[in-house]
Amino acid sequence: MNMPAQPRLLLSLIALLPLLAAAENQPPLTREQVAAQRAALEQRFARDQAECQQRFAVSSCLEAVRERHKAELAPLVKRQHELAAEERRERSQAQVQRVRERELAAAEDEAQRRQRLVIQPPPTPPAAPASHAVHTRSPEQAQRQREQAQQRAEAEARQRQAQREEREQRQQQRRQQHEQRLQQKTKPPAAPLPLPGAASAPASAAH
Repeated sequence: MNMPAQPRLLLSLIALLPLLAAAENQPPLTREQVAAQRAALEQRFARDQAECQQRFAVSSCLEAVRERHKAELAPLVKRQHELAAEERRERSQAQVQRVRERELAAAEDEAQRRQRLVIQPPPTPPAAPASHAVHTRSPEQAQRQREQAQQRAEAEARQRQAQREEREQRQQQRRQQHEQRLQQKTKPPAAPLPLPGAASAPASAAH
């Protein structure tokens, strides 16, 4: 006589307790180990289902096999979730590290650029008499010279702009004068005024 499904399920779970306790004392499974154990469980599950088909109480046997398979599969599924969470956490940490490295590199580049601006030598001035002493520039002097150079550049730009506007104004005036001369040449000549004698002759003939 076959044992009912519920007692068989209980016995199966009790048999799993030592295995679960031993698994807790072992190091965590790797992804490859989880995959191998899960494949073995699936093979045994298929074999147990086939054996149930040979028994009298097929339904109760299949139910017990499914419950046992579910209980054995649960720690493997849990470990898979843990591995996936660890991978997500590692990817996030790697992304944060890459962002920090880029920010650090950008900060170092900016610091080096500022340092080059401070220590960059000025343009070579005209040759000075040998009696003039050479002095080392201070940061304030370097800043002042940069400002003066910028002011000179702006003044030259304004001067070039004024010269360009003046040229354009002269060209506009020349164009207007040329157009006026053309209009005067193409204007038809005015009708000649009548002679004074011609106007009085008809009047005297009428008398």
